[in-house]
Amino acid sequence: MSFVALAAPIALPLLLALCLTAPQARALIWRMMPFAPLPALSLALLADPPTGAQADWLVLGLHLGLDEVSRLFVIFTALLWCAAGASARHWLRADARATSFGVMFLMAQAGNMGLLLAQDVAGFYACFALMSFASYGLVLHSRDNAAQGAARLYIGFVVVGELALFAGLVLAATQAGSLLLIDLRGAVLSDMAVGLLMLGFGVKLGIMPLHFWLPPAHGAAPVPASAVLSGAMIKAGLFGMMAILPLGAVAYSDHGTVLMAAGMVTLFAALLIGVQHTNPKAVLGFSSVSQMGIVALGLGAGLMVPAAWGAILPVLVYVAAHHALAKGALFLGTGAFAAQTGHAGRLGVTLALLLPALVLAGVPASSGGLGKEALKAALANASPIWLPWLVVALTLSGMATTLLMARYIALLWLCPPKAPAQIAPEALLLPFLAVAGGALALPLLWPVLAQELAAPIAQAAPGGIWPLAAGVGLAGAVALYAHARRIGPALFVAHLTAPFRAFGARADSLLAAKRRAARRLGHAVPKAVSQTATDWRLGQTAIAGLIAIIVLIEMAPTLPAQPLPTQTLPDPMPHSSIHLPQDQTLFPDF
Repeated sequence: MSFVALAAPIALPLLLALCLTAPQARALIWRMMPFAPLPALSLALLADPPTGAQADWLVLGLHLGLDEVSRLFVIFTALLWCAAGASARHWLRADARATSFGVMFLMAQAGNMGLLLAQDVAGFYACFALMSFASYGLVLHSRDNAAQGAARLYIGFVVVGELALFAGLVLAATQAGSLLLIDLRGAVLSDMAVGLLMLGFGVKLGIMPLHFWLPPAHGAAPVPASAVLSGAMIKAGLFGMMAILPLGAVAYSDHGTVLMAAGMVTLFAALLIGVQHTNPKAVLGFSSVSQMGIVALGLGAGLMVPAAWGAILPVLVYVAAHHALAKGALFLGTGAFAAQTGHAGRLGVTLALLLPALVLAGVPASSGGLGKEALKAALANASPIWLPWLVVALTLSGMATTLLMARYIALLWLCPPKAPAQIAPEALLLPFLAVAGGALALPLLWPVLAQELAAPIAQAAPGGIWPLAAGVGLAGAVALYAHARRIGPALFVAHLTAPFRAFGARADSLLAAKRRAARRLGHAVPKAVSQTATDWRLGQTAIAGLIAIIVLIEMAPTLPAQPLPTQTLPDPMPHSSIHLPQDQTLFPDF
C-alpha cells in the first residue's frame, strides 16, 4: 500500500486545523470536520492487513501500517471522532473560542489516528504526545475556574506520563536494538523499561492511582471533547501496552501483580468516589476509570502468564470497542439532553440513554455482558491464585457500573448540564443515536469486522442478570435512604404510610356512605310502599280479592272420589305346588 494512503488519516486533520486559522475558510472547515476521520475509516475497512509503508526522507524514517489489532482500533476510533465532529459543529456554533477548540480538536484527532498507524518508536511517541498536549486545549476551553483547575491537573499528569513514556521507549529501543515496535514486542525488556512504559501508558489509561486527572477533565471539557477523551483517547494507553510490551513472550510476574491489584482497586474504588459527585459528566468519568480497571485485569494476567495472552488479546480489543461506543454515546447523549427545552424531549433522551447505560453495565447478550464472560473464559488459563478473585471482580463489576449509571441518570434531572444558548436540540440527536446504535449492534457486527479475532466473543455465554438487578435494587435502597435523611425519619415514615392511610380513610368513607344510604333506603322504602298502596288503593283491592277467593272456594262443586286402581298380584303359592284334601285344613288344631 502507498505511503500517501497510510498518511492521509494524519495529514487531513492537520491540514484542516491549519486552514481553520484562516477566517475565510472557517465555515467550510467546520462543515468538513465530521468527515475528517473518513480516510482512516476507509483505510481500515478496505485494507488487507498486515500492510505497511515507510518514508525514509524523514530524519529517523517513518513507518506506518496496519495489522489486525490496529485496524479494529482505527474503526471504532474513527467512528467516534466522526460523531464527535458532527456534534462539535453545533455545540460550538456560537462560541467565541470555537476556532481554538477546532484547531485543538483536529490536532488531537491527528495524533490519535497517527499512534494507531505508527510502527516505529519515533512516530508513535510523536503522535502520542501530539494527542496528549492538544487535549489540554480541549479541557481548558471554557476558561472558568473548574476548567483551569482540571487543565492544570491534566497537564501535570501528562508531563509525568510523557517523560516516563519517553524514557521507557528509549530503554526499550536500546535493549531491542531497533526502532520498530514489532521488534520491541519480541525483545526481552528490562524490568525498568517495562515499569516506565506501564507508568506512561497507565496515566493515559486512568487506572488508580494515576486517575486523578480523568474525571475533572471529562467534567470540564465540552461534550464533544469529553466523548473522544473517554471513548477514544483513553484507549491509547491500552493500545500502547499491546503494541510495545512483550506480552505473550516474556513473563513479568511482579509487574502483572501490581497491574492486577491496581485494576481490582480501580474497579470498585471508582464506584465509591464517583457516587459522591454531583456533575453527571464527572460520574461518567469515574465510570471510565472503573471500566479501565477491567482492562488492567486482562493486561496484568497477560504479563503474569504469557501463555494466556493469545486468548486475552482479542477479548481486550472487543472490550475497548464496546467501551468506546457505549461511553461515547453516553457523553453525546448528555449534550443532547442538555439541549432539550421541554420535559417530553428530556424524557425521550433519558429513555434512549438507558440503552447504552445498560450495555455498559453488562446486560445479558449485549456487548458488555459478552465481553465480561469472554474475559472470564480467557482468564481461565491465567494464574490459578488470582483466578477466583478475577472472576468475582468481573461479576461484581456489573453491580458497580449499574450504581454509577443510576447516579448519572438521577443527576441528569437533579443537576442538568448546561448547553449553549443558540443550539438546535435535534442537531445533537443524530450523532448520539448513531453511536448508541453502534453500541447495541456491536455483537452482530463484530464477527464481520474482527473475523478471526471474533471467535472468543462468539463462544462466550450471554452473562447473568443478577448483578444488574442487585445494582438496581441497591440504587433504589440508597435513594430511599438519602431521601429519608433529607426530609427526616418521621416525615419519611409519614410519606411512606400515606397511601395506606389514604386508602383506609377512603374505605371508611365509602362504608359510611353505604351505611347512610342503607338507612335512608330503610326509611324510604316503607313510606314508598305505603304511599303506593294508598295511591293505588291496594288495601281495598286486597280485601275484595280475598273475599272473592273465599266465595269461589265455597261455591266449588264436590268432586266424586275416584277409586284407586287395583293391581292383580301373582299368587305366591300356585295350586300346583300344594294339594290338600278337602276335609283337612292346613292347621288342624285351630
